[in-house]
Amino acid sequence: MAEMTPKQTREAEVAAYESNIARYQAILATLPTEWPERLLAHRDAANQHEEIAKVQDLDDVELLSKLWYADQCKKFIRTETLEMTKAKAILATL
Repeated sequence: MAEMTPKQTREAEVAAYESNIARYQAILATLPTEWPERLLAHRDAANQHEEIAKVQDLDDVELLSKLWYADQCKKFIRTETLEMTKAKAILATL
């Protein structure tokens, strides 16, 4: 297999970021994002595994898990966008 040129490498990198962003957006669309007042105290927990043990209602455990993952997906979309922007800037110079 032929080795990729630097331009092809960056194009593949940008495509991978675009794919990741689309994947996280699709996942996010399936998750709740509105935090009920009763769970807000858990939102920024440093240790989610310890924090979830404090929640007695199993429906709230599931909801909290989904809300945390939705917040993570939002973060992943931002970080993938950041890295994609850098890769696009480099690609533009090739």
